[in-house]
Amino acid sequence: MAGQDRPLSADFPEVYRVGGFDAPEWAEFAGAPMVTFDAAGHLYVQESTALSAVLGGSAGPVVVIDWDGSLVRTIGGPGEGPGEFDEPRGFAVWRDGRLAVADVGHNAYQLFTPDGEFERLVRMRGGSGAFSGLMNARSRLRPDPAGQALIAQGISSGESAFTSAVGRMFGADAAEEGRVDDRGLERLRLDGEDVVGEKLLEGWRPATDDGQESPLDLSDPSSIVGTIMGGERWFEPELLWDILPDGGIVYSDSTAYRIRVTDPGGRVIRTLTRPFAPKPVTRGVRSAVRDRSLAQLSGGDGGDMQAAIREQIRNRGFMDEIPVLSALRTTWDGALWIQRRGEEPWDEDGPIDVMRADGAYVGSYAAGATDMPEAFGPDGLVAFVERDELDIPSIVVRRIPVAVR
Repeated sequence: MAGQDRPLSADFPEVYRVGGFDAPEWAEFAGAPMVTFDAAGHLYVQESTALSAVLGGSAGPVVVIDWDGSLVRTIGGPGEGPGEFDEPRGFAVWRDGRLAVADVGHNAYQLFTPDGEFERLVRMRGGSGAFSGLMNARSRLRPDPAGQALIAQGISSGESAFTSAVGRMFGADAAEEGRVDDRGLERLRLDGEDVVGEKLLEGWRPATDDGQESPLDLSDPSSIVGTIMGGERWFEPELLWDILPDGGIVYSDSTAYRIRVTDPGGRVIRTLTRPFAPKPVTRGVRSAVRDRSLAQLSGGDGGDMQAAIREQIRNRGFMDEIPVLSALRTTWDGALWIQRRGEEPWDEDGPIDVMRADGAYVGSYAAGATDMPEAFGPDGLVAFVERDELDIPSIVVRRIPVAVR
């Protein structure tokens, strides 16, 4: 199979880097920083709120960085007022620099002008407050190139069931029926006072065993872990997707090397393939995956919750095949970067193929030659998150060649 690849060189010159041990206060990033670009080449960065929630719910501003790595401005910061953030869970930047921050604490999307000025709130669906916001959370956001809308992927059914159950305990409204989960995408219109969601596409859904679902019992660790995992099996293919510059969508939803290209309305217009087949899940693979997952749990008995996780690992089912693909991204100019799995069943950092949206194959980066960029920008700019020996993140901006943009 390796002979089918056309090798590409991953010698990307560095443009600048920010963060790290001696960074100025505005560049002291923690967790997993979220990053994206606008058309001026400005890089937008915000710390992952997974860590901020653990530290008490404080959320830092969105930091805007210029071409030379200097600070342009900061937008927002922790607080409860308009333009301040209370549990942000993602953001999107349109090419002209307009910014939308998904703030579950406000249960709203906060919109900002290209100059970083607060513009208005657009309320999410289903009540108010943080728990309603959690039920409205989306796992990934992209700006709709057509204007005042976002393209969003839903959260898993297990995560939705758990947050809904906890929310109801605190009086939050139940989530509305008919929303997409992590197998679907929807367009979220932000041109009114309230979000209007329109289902855009739904990916392939693997068949599940028809078991009897038990109601969530928040006093039972096994019930909690089982609900969050939602009966998902090892190697269930994720819905991998991204947006093209014209508003079309590229996505993969199966174990095969098959990528669908849609128009802006979600209608499939093309299918891209390469001759790589999924590997079978053998008895040895099952045993190795379970043993590795159990070994990764912390030492000691870990209490009831860790015991419940161990039980789920031992009893979790498997798909029959290991998906070929692990990641899919589009560049600023519309090329596709498609990552395959590595040699080991759990290795998601395999070779990266570069293709055009029309199906033309450009070449491949060998496994380990480069990470998948966190963000693609204009003029070949790409952003990576790197960590030092103290696990402190830096953001490194490089420039990729014209041929792979």
